[in-house]
Amino acid sequence: MRRYKAIFFTIILVTIIFIGFLAGIRNTKAFSPERKMEGIEEVGQNFADFKIPVAARVVGIGEATHGNREFQTVKRDVLEKVVTEGDGRCICFEMSVGDAAMLNDALHDKDADLIEAVGKQSYPIYDTEEIAGLLQWMREYNENLSYEESLMFYGVDIQGGYTAIRYLQETINAGSDLITEEEKSFILPLDIYDKEQYGGERDKFVAMSERLFSMDDLRCKQLGMVVRSVVLNIDAPDYEHFPQENDHNRDLRMAENLLDYSKIEEDRGYSQVVITAHSGHTRKGGKSVLPCEDDETMGDQIDRLFDGSYFCIGTDFYEGYVNIHTAGTFDENYERADHFYCSDDPLAYQAKYFENGIYCLDFSKVTDENSSIYKALHSFIFCGFAGEGYGAIQDLYKQERSKFVPVNRFDAMILYYEVTPIDPIHS
Repeated sequence: MRRYKAIFFTIILVTIIFIGFLAGIRNTKAFSPERKMEGIEEVGQNFADFKIPVAARVVGIGEATHGNREFQTVKRDVLEKVVTEGDGRCICFEMSVGDAAMLNDALHDKDADLIEAVGKQSYPIYDTEEIAGLLQWMREYNENLSYEESLMFYGVDIQGGYTAIRYLQETINAGSDLITEEEKSFILPLDIYDKEQYGGERDKFVAMSERLFSMDDLRCKQLGMVVRSVVLNIDAPDYEHFPQENDHNRDLRMAENLLDYSKIEEDRGYSQVVITAHSGHTRKGGKSVLPCEDDETMGDQIDRLFDGSYFCIGTDFYEGYVNIHTAGTFDENYERADHFYCSDDPLAYQAKYFENGIYCLDFSKVTDENSSIYKALHSFIFCGFAGEGYGAIQDLYKQERSKFVPVNRFDAMILYYEVTPIDPIHS
C-alpha cells in the first residue's frame, strides 16, 4: 500500500512541477512572439523614410485582411509616395473593372458624390470612408490637370461581369459617343445578371474591344478594358465545378489586366503602376507552403509578366478586430461582423515600439545574418491572413493566419501592432 501511495504522490509532484514549468515559460514568454527584437529600431523605418525602388514597374500592396481601416488608408499613402517620389499616376484594385470605371468617372467629376459612388459598388469592403477619402485626394490632385495627366483608378478583377455591362449601359444612357449605334443595339437590351444571355453575345464584345483598343485615344482604351472584362468573365472556368481552375485563371487574368493598364499608362508617359489586393493574390512564392507550378499567385504572374520588376509590400498586424462577411449570408440577409484575432507575428509585435504602433521593414536593409530579425524573415512564422466569409469552424484551425517565410513572399512589409475594423457606410 505504501508503495502505491509513493507512486501516486510522485505522479502528483511531477504533474505539479510540469504545470509550474509550463506556467513559468508562459510568464517569461520564452517561446512567445511578445518580446522586443534587438536592433529593431536600427532596421525599422517610419513611412516617410521608407523608399520604393524607382526602377520597380509594379508596386504591390498586399492586405493581410480586407476588413481593416489601416490596410485601406495605406493605399493612399503608397500611391502618394509613388506619385511624388516615383513615376506612377494610377492605382489598380482587386475590384471588378466595371465598378472601378464608375469610381474613376466619379473622381473626375467634381459634382459627383463620392460617398454615393462607393456605395454603388457591387461589394461592401470598399464602401468606406477610407476609400472615399482616397478618391477625394485623387480628385484634389487632379484639380488643375487635364484628363490625360490625371490620376486614374482602375480595377483588374474579372469577377462580376455584370458590373461591366451595367457600366456600359449607363455610359450609353449618359450620351457617350464612344459606343457605336450597332453596339448600343445589343448592349442596352441585356439583362446584366443573366450570364447565359450576355455570354451569347461574346463575339460582339470581342469585336467591340478590338475596335476600342485600335483607337489612339485614352478614354477608348480604358473603355476597351471594361468590354474585355466581359469577355474574360464569360470565358472563366465555372467556380462551382472547377474551383481550382477558376482561381488560377482569375489570378492570371488579373495580372494580364494589370499589364494592359501598364501599357496604357506608358502611352501617357508613366512607368509605374500600383496594384492592391489581398496578400493571397499579391504575394510571390505560390499560394501554399510548398508551391508547385500550377500554384502561382497573381504576384507570381506579375513578376513574370514584368520581367522581375515587381516590388511587393506586405502588410500585417499583431492583434485587433477584423470586419468580415458572415459566410452564407447574401442579398437581404447579408451580414458582416467584427472578429478579434491575434496573428502571433513576431515582426508585427515590434510595431509596439514605434510611434503610432506602425513601422516599415525593407528586407534588403536587414543584412546581419546573426540577428533575430534576419532569422525571423528567413524562417517560417505566422502572419495575419484573414479572408472573407467567416464561419465559426474557422476558429478551430486558426485560419485567420498563415505560416510562411516572409522573404519568399514580399520585398518589404508595413507592420501594425493593432488594427481597427472597417465600417461599411451603406450596409
